[in-house]
Amino acid sequence: MSTLVWSDIARDVVAVRGSDAGAFLHSQLAQDVATLAIGASVHSLLLEPTGHVVAIVRVIRHEENLYTLDVERGFGQSLIDRLKRFILRSDVALEMTDWSVRAFRGEGVASLSFSHHVAATAYWLATQGVDVVGTSVGLPESGEMTEAEHIDMFRVEAQWPQLGTDVLVGDIPATTGVVAVSVSFTKGCYPGQELVERMDARGTSAPVVVRAMSRDGVGVGSRVQEDGKDVGTVTSIGFTRALVRCSRQSTVGEPLG
Repeated sequence: MSTLVWSDIARDVVAVRGSDAGAFLHSQLAQDVATLAIGASVHSLLLEPTGHVVAIVRVIRHEENLYTLDVERGFGQSLIDRLKRFILRSDVALEMTDWSVRAFRGEGVASLSFSHHVAATAYWLATQGVDVVGTSVGLPESGEMTEAEHIDMFRVEAQWPQLGTDVLVGDIPATTGVVAVSVSFTKGCYPGQELVERMDARGTSAPVVVRAMSRDGVGVGSRVQEDGKDVGTVTSIGFTRALVRCSRQSTVGEPLG
């Protein structure tokens, strides 16, 4: 588990170009994009105006007027469709790319350096993994090649949810467990902000939440019981941990993070 490994992982990568690209993304995403430096990345939620989740996205600023949004494979077009509804007269162009996402995990990942490439934060901290997003030609290799399924187990160990598996389109933000690193409470308005702010102010939890627990004795699809009652379903398995969608009354496992 500690050996440095890499693999290409299935992600849709959407390019956002134009002189208004940064301002537009800042107005649409829950995270602060206005202060994002060239070569930096940040996680965010893209929400419907009602506050329901469209996607958990990663924003990377590659150049002055070039950003990418990457998301689990199959969700890129819905991300584009949602954003296009709000472009209006802004100088913003959205395009699905054929760029690859190469994931690096394991011991020594924090010391990796990729000349001319952006090493984006994979989960909560860069020390837990980095992803290089770019054209497949010339992407760096370091360590041993592995399977994408192996890389996914690092995700679960890091307690990071996957869209379409642990978190579903239409969930409310509090379900995701990643509000702390994907939402700015000091930026200006964005679609869906009212629900996020209201639940945070009231300390309200979502009816369904994603939590982390030991993987001992469970597999994907296992029902989790507490006091003799079904309280959730295991959705992802890591090396030692599992992620479970469960009711807010459950005390199974621990919050993500």
